[in-house]
Amino acid sequence: MGCVKLVLFFMLYTFLCQLVFSSALPHLCPEDQAHALLQFKHMFTFNPNASDICGFPSPKTLSWNKSTDCCSWDGVHCEEMTGQVIELDLLCRGLQGKFHPNNSLFQLSNLKWLDLSYNNFYGSLISPKFGELSSLTHLDLSHSSFTGLIPAEISHLSKLYVLRIRSDDPYWLRVGPYNFDLLLKNLTQLRQLDLDSVNISSTIPLNFSSYLTTLPSQKEFSNFPTWNTFLYLTIP
Repeated sequence: MGCVKLVLFFMLYTFLCQLVFSSALPHLCPEDQAHALLQFKHMFTFNPNASDICGFPSPKTLSWNKSTDCCSWDGVHCEEMTGQVIELDLLCRGLQGKFHPNNSLFQLSNLKWLDLSYNNFYGSLISPKFGELSSLTHLDLSHSSFTGLIPAEISHLSKLYVLRIRSDDPYWLRVGPYNFDLLLKNLTQLRQLDLDSVNISSTIPLNFSSYLTTLPSQKEFSNFPTWNTFLYLTIP
């Protein structure tokens, strides 16, 4: 009887050790998210001259391949315990090509940080599907040759702290009628709003300044040098 108890004890001990050890290890990137990222990669070519500002861009996506965990890929950051892709930093990565409205990127529903700035998307429209990435706190689409109307669906991203959609030309991007008002009303968590050289074709609300009370001043963020408050507007 004593031997049986001893065997059961060691079996239970081994099981608990395996459980604790496995829970302490970072989870691997989910297969569907790795597939979505690889699809995204194959939609674009690498062009070191995609942006005049970046100098010598780093081709981060060239390191992406299915033989490795996508959480280890350049520019990709995952939540440690679940392996979910939560950040994608592709600033100045020489991406060139059309940004399809149903881009596989929109399958990454847990994204909190997305930076696609300083690439060349050939005059692509900003897809309304960006508004479905409801966990986003940081979105930067600046200087990547997007054109047309900034979709109203961007105002659905109620968790945004940072929204940057700078345009290369004031005739390329515009905010449609009432959309600017929607942005101000719905994005109540904003700490940085940068619409430099974007044509705001809607009427600026008379109580415009009251919306900005939620945007902290530079002084309030003096202890957080990485945060600043910018509001660049080109008003026709």
